[in-house]
Amino acid sequence: MKMLFCTLLGTLAIVSMIGGPAVAEDVRVPVYVEGNKPIAPYSPGIKLANGMLFVSGQIPYVNGEIPEAARNDVTAQTRIVMENLQSVLNEAGYSFDDVVRATVFMTDMKNYGAFNKVYGTYWGDGSVPPARAAVEVGALPGSKPGAPVLVEVSMIAAK
Repeated sequence: MKMLFCTLLGTLAIVSMIGGPAVAEDVRVPVYVEGNKPIAPYSPGIKLANGMLFVSGQIPYVNGEIPEAARNDVTAQTRIVMENLQSVLNEAGYSFDDVVRATVFMTDMKNYGAFNKVYGTYWGDGSVPPARAAVEVGALPGSKPGAPVLVEVSMIAAK
């Protein structure tokens, strides 16, 4: 009986090793928005078979750079970041109402109030904004002389 159990256990282990990687590859689907090419090797979003969507941090880039009008303007940069997030969410079939977690990175926490004024407009009356963390950082990727990235936001959504 012990030998039979060990043989069955070994067979199950081999079957799971053979089928394991193929199953793992099938449950992760990258999400890319046409015309929005990442500046580094990452996927803008990863959708899992269980309904979870992980959206990479978005910065205020439009066509590969911060627009002139948004340079050094956290309000304008926040609006662009939120629109970039919305594009990834929409491409995956989600909306801001599906977001359960957000992480905000800012280069100056003095911009927190201005950020919130824009951020809050993406959830209407009766909507439940996601759980969130806000962190001040020394610098953000994509900053260039005269065009610093002031804010970046990543999100997790679920259906």
